[in-house]
Amino acid sequence: MKKKFNVLVVLLMLVILFGSTSVVFAEGGDLGTWTVKADMPTGRHSGGAVAVNEKIYVIGGWNFDGLQSTVEEYDPSTDLWTTKANMSTPRNRFGITEVNGKIYVIGGRDGNALATVEEYDPLTDMWTTKASMPTARNDLEVTTVNGKIYAIGGYAFPTGKLNIVEEYDPATDTWTTKANMPTARTNVGIAEMNGKIYVIGGSISTGTGNSDLVEEYDPATDTWTTKASMTSERNNLGAAEVNGKIYAIGGHDGSGDSKTVEEYDPLTNTWRPMNNMLEEQNSFGIASAYGKIYIFGSNDQFALNLVQEFTPPVSQPPNAPTNLTATPGDSQVTLSWDAVTDVTSYTLKRATNSGGPYTTIASGVTNTSYTDTDVINGTTYYYVVSAIVSGTESSNSNEASATPEVTTPPQTGSAIVVITMVNGTEKEYDLTMTEVNDFINWYEAKDNGTGDAYYTIQKGWNTGPFDSRKDYIIFDKICYFEINEY
Repeated sequence: MKKKFNVLVVLLMLVILFGSTSVVFAEGGDLGTWTVKADMPTGRHSGGAVAVNEKIYVIGGWNFDGLQSTVEEYDPSTDLWTTKANMSTPRNRFGITEVNGKIYVIGGRDGNALATVEEYDPLTDMWTTKASMPTARNDLEVTTVNGKIYAIGGYAFPTGKLNIVEEYDPATDTWTTKANMPTARTNVGIAEMNGKIYVIGGSISTGTGNSDLVEEYDPATDTWTTKASMTSERNNLGAAEVNGKIYAIGGHDGSGDSKTVEEYDPLTNTWRPMNNMLEEQNSFGIASAYGKIYIFGSNDQFALNLVQEFTPPVSQPPNAPTNLTATPGDSQVTLSWDAVTDVTSYTLKRATNSGGPYTTIASGVTNTSYTDTDVINGTTYYYVVSAIVSGTESSNSNEASATPEVTTPPQTGSAIVVITMVNGTEKEYDLTMTEVNDFINWYEAKDNGTGDAYYTIQKGWNTGPFDSRKDYIIFDKICYFEINEY
């Protein structure tokens, strides 16, 4: 307790002396650096945090005033806080995530385990109640993959620790039960990368109760895989992904709060240590923005308002793909580009205006070609592609554009066209179907008030001594015509 108090006093004195935005305490830039930022207005324990459009929303939790429903918005670019509309249900130990610019608070505890789900829209600063989770629980974690939310693990009385996985679709406001996590546990760290979910550490029912276990969930196949364990056993930790690496931060290691930070590379399935946190903490809010990770409040004894910022090691970005081309088709655009050395995958982005803003339409692409079928004929689309190498994304390629159109197959066959004029005269022509369609298109256009007053038919027979023979059919002299295809 004395150690914690002394560290907090030192941090406070340094913030007062040097300001809250540039106090760097860590050594070894290749292992990341830590900085103290502006305090939260409300100290809190076991609240939640999530980033939306590079602003972070810290929500709920507990402090000495009781359970909290407060919502505070943090802008990392200015280091400033803004108070927002309260959540409807004061709670702590819930899951929190973002989908399409909206925040979802799921489950948690208000004295009892909750199943309630609330949606917050930062644009309107309003909360909406959504369909409840099938299983009431607290100490769960949630994350988002491809627009769907996965609620994993947690605790429910009298069942105890859970391995339940439930999927929520915000588009339909419905829940679906998925394959259970292999190991029941609570208070885990969770992160998503390349469409897969990594559940890290937590509290289990065997041994010391703390876990170093890492299990990977693939929503596409609804399957679980065990991955390399952390080097330390921890629960109530946080996890976040930045630049293709996952960082497991803080928590409780059995002897007390932990400062430990470890970096996991899903591509190599390996862990390595990072620089420690400034203050040991567990049960905090965690979110990433602008390529940095932010830790909000909480440790064993206090509901802190301390904010710590972690800047992960910076990797040299890979080369961008070159020679991107876009070829239009009927309701599709085919893209191709030159390969990048040692590439892991490619990310395709699209816009309807040259220069963007671009929206990601495909990630994890391993070929150097891709066909976009989510397009509308007649609309021009602008594309760029980036390369992912060892979890780091390149800059965008050159921009390529294409306008998909209906492709008319070439006409085959012929027809005898008999045109009856208003004076009763009949004119007969042997034409290809392409020529027939050209004649019909002219007639329909002229009937609608556009086009030439006459149609020219090139005669290819009985030219005699002439270079060419042409018939000019006057529109308003036509009574009717028939087509005899053969």
